[in-house]
Amino acid sequence: MIEIFKKKEKISDKDYRQLRRNRKIVLSVLAGTLLIIFGVIAYRDGRLVLRKFFRQLVAPRTIISSKEETTVTPTPAFAREKKEIADLVSPLKGNYGVFVQDLASGKSYGYNEDQVFDSASLNKLPLLLALYREAEAGNLDLETKYSLRVGDKRPGAGSLQYKPVGYSLTYRQMAELMGKQSDNTAFNVVSRILGEEKVQRLIDDLGLKKTSFVDWETTPADIGLFFYKLYTQNLLIRDDRDELLSFLTETIWEDRIPTGIPNGIRVAHKVGSEIGVVSDAGIVFAKKPFILAILSRGVLEKEAKEVLPKIAELVYKQFEK
Repeated sequence: MIEIFKKKEKISDKDYRQLRRNRKIVLSVLAGTLLIIFGVIAYRDGRLVLRKFFRQLVAPRTIISSKEETTVTPTPAFAREKKEIADLVSPLKGNYGVFVQDLASGKSYGYNEDQVFDSASLNKLPLLLALYREAEAGNLDLETKYSLRVGDKRPGAGSLQYKPVGYSLTYRQMAELMGKQSDNTAFNVVSRILGEEKVQRLIDDLGLKKTSFVDWETTPADIGLFFYKLYTQNLLIRDDRDELLSFLTETIWEDRIPTGIPNGIRVAHKVGSEIGVVSDAGIVFAKKPFILAILSRGVLEKEAKEVLPKIAELVYKQFEK
């Protein structure tokens, strides 16, 4: 076969051997390149997987409450309510997830409530709770003053980014800025002081199974559970709980859930915004108080800002019946 090949191509034995060597070299280089590429990908993904695995493996678990964990309890009785929400969002671009819970009975229902969404600034909620729990444990004083450094400032939401280096404020004031303005600079400072691991441990202890502080991920059901436990269980002393909720009331971002609720009804809530993300979640203190969490991804901002108040109005009417 070799002789036939050489005769057909009219090349010498020397040239043929050189051709074979060249081909082996090319194949070896190609194989090596592919191994490097796959190695880099495996290393990158492997680090993320291992980081999550070891974080879960070594993180201590503490029991926050002995009360039975509240979970989504979809029943046929909520079929109509779920359909009404689906009819609102299904024609729109992107994905929406909704979680609704009666604050008194704990009964709940949802639409895509267990899907994972980008948490955006909803990530500030567990950080706020962790800050207050650290204060109650005596590990820090909310009245301690902090002076801004050059590397603290973060763009986006909040007025703290415009303050000069050396500007002084307390941790309590940072908490208020995170609630009222969704301040990113305050978030950056507090998350660095507390540490990501401490906040994630709190998230895990609360039972928010699909929420990652580091990866900025959560679900409507997890956010609903956060508000339910914050309000109904003794995660904080009442004064601290009420102060935290006051920071989430009458914020500078009242164009979503509060817009769909009648005037005069208090809404303690937190918005989340990114490109393609328009979310809001909180407690509506109506005659029958309820929790409402609406998360989204890949949506049109104009559509989302129109439909979120409509969802809030719809759910409010469901509870008023």
